[in-house]
Amino acid sequence: MIASFIPILAIDVIGSVFMVVIAFLCLYKARLLREMDPDNAVFLYLLWISTGFTVFALSRSFGHILRQFLILTSTAETWHAISSYSGSINTVSFMLVGLITLFFNQSWNINEKILSGRKKLEETHIKLVDLNQTLEHKVVERTEKLTSSEHKARRIFEQSLDTILVTDEKFNISEINPAGVTLTGYKKEDMLANQMGLKNFLAQGSEWKRIKHLLETREYILNDETDFLRPDYSQIRVLITGGVDYGAFGCGKTFHFIIKDINDKRQMEQQIAQADKLAALGELSAGVAHEINNPLGIILGYTQLMLKEDSEFEEDLKTIEKHVKNCKTVVSDLLSFSRKGTLEKSLVNVAIIIDGVVKFLANHTDFRNVKIQLKRLKKDRLMIYGNEQELSQVIINLMINACHAVNKKGTIQVAIKKTGDNQIFITVKDNGTGIRKKHFSRIFDPFFTTKPVGQGTGLGLSVGYGIIRRHGGDITARNRKEKGAAFTISLPLALTKDNIKEDRSNT
Repeated sequence: MIASFIPILAIDVIGSVFMVVIAFLCLYKARLLREMDPDNAVFLYLLWISTGFTVFALSRSFGHILRQFLILTSTAETWHAISSYSGSINTVSFMLVGLITLFFNQSWNINEKILSGRKKLEETHIKLVDLNQTLEHKVVERTEKLTSSEHKARRIFEQSLDTILVTDEKFNISEINPAGVTLTGYKKEDMLANQMGLKNFLAQGSEWKRIKHLLETREYILNDETDFLRPDYSQIRVLITGGVDYGAFGCGKTFHFIIKDINDKRQMEQQIAQADKLAALGELSAGVAHEINNPLGIILGYTQLMLKEDSEFEEDLKTIEKHVKNCKTVVSDLLSFSRKGTLEKSLVNVAIIIDGVVKFLANHTDFRNVKIQLKRLKKDRLMIYGNEQELSQVIINLMINACHAVNKKGTIQVAIKKTGDNQIFITVKDNGTGIRKKHFSRIFDPFFTTKPVGQGTGLGLSVGYGIIRRHGGDITARNRKEKGAAFTISLPLALTKDNIKEDRSNT
């Protein structure tokens, strides 16, 4: 019987061992899968059920092997004593496997929801990444456009030939372009440090009240003409356009101004008007002078004839002769004023002309207490095409006027300089009383004078203006910053061989 039992015993023992080995292999494989994907519910289920089957295999295999061993040793009673325990362990293990299987469906549904949610999250994440990339691209694109726009605006601001001025709500300057620095004559850092505003540039304080009132009531000004006063006390005419800007939310309001320099245009208009006026007066003066000159010549001739004879009216005749000569002088000035360049022109040296005038006037009685300072370029042949007599007449007239302005006891400065654009500037300065503002527009008008009656004809500056214009130049007047007035003559330089060589050597 024992021999026939051996195959059953062998199969039972070997099968139990193989069952344990297979159970452990399944458990090992389930653990590997679980470690690969900890969030996978199937792998978790396999791990749990493999653990249950491993416990069941251990319990059952141990029970079978122990039972066969006790039977072979004739102690079957012992098996009957512990078999219930072995069966309980098997039952518990089997129940564990059943419970795992029973609750797997619910776990699987939860896992499906989790996987579905994770999939949606992944899809949402992909969309968010795509949106983020699109947003980054748009931000980069908008930033490039903003940078380009800001660069263009800055270039327009910096390179504008007109002044662009920005002020805060208190009208203090916050930004000004290079053209504005050139126009006003102040440094930008000084404007910002001293909290300067538009009012600091205006020549008249009442103008600021008017402009400020317009800005506060209408919130803009359009093509408003006014005068700016520069640090050197020179005035320029400007055209102002500006308005208020409330800016973005949370930003304080600012005022933006565009200021155009119209000083050259105004001077040109004045020169055209002056030229038209002088032309008309010249025609009239020429006719009047010729009509008066003949009777004066007859009166003077008869007076001088009567003076050659003894007469009790000798003193009266001398008085007549004196006043007739004065009248002829006025007529001569009128003819000079109306003359259209009849005198011949030649190549003359301006420096030599001025030297001669200064030496001539230095010996004049009116200039005894006047200090004449001559400043000119040395080793320069300042040649122009002109009439030496007429140019001397203009310089003499300017210096005589300067002598009267300093009351015959001041300082007169005469300066000559040459510019790179082939222009010669002759400036006559004095430290006298200067020119009143109301007289500026009339100083070159014929017969206008501020001297007492009998001390001036009012033709000196008008005649000088006509002479300089006939020479292709210009003459201007201004008040000096220190004291007194300054008259400046500009004349075109003659392009002689010496001047061309000199210009080439300077460059």
